[in-house]
Amino acid sequence: MMFAAHKKVDNLIAAIDYNGQQIDGSTDKVMSLGNLQAKFEAFGWQVVNVALGNDISSIIAGIKEAQTFVGQGKPICILLKTTMGKGVDFMEKGHEWHGIAPNDEQLANALSQLPETLGDY
Repeated sequence: MMFAAHKKVDNLIAAIDYNGQQIDGSTDKVMSLGNLQAKFEAFGWQVVNVALGNDISSIIAGIKEAQTFVGQGKPICILLKTTMGKGVDFMEKGHEWHGIAPNDEQLANALSQLPETLGDY
């Protein structure tokens, strides 16, 4: 993280899935991450926030915004505020699914709840 900023690697765009969950629970309870934007900025990164990190249109807009900073002397970080398990009722916001795979029945249930396509993106 510090190397990229020190060397002014300004063609690097990193995406961070910021869902507030760790394998053992919420980041607030297990290990608070604090203000990630301020931390990246303190290490010399340009930060782009995407408040709707599960929304493909918002992600694309965030990538396009990040691309406007390429060549300006700083690496770029996209912070995607996401909801873990979004769209699957029994997985949504559940840290338990961070480290386990669904069984066949759960998988079928989960897949039935997700859209078949993300559209023409």
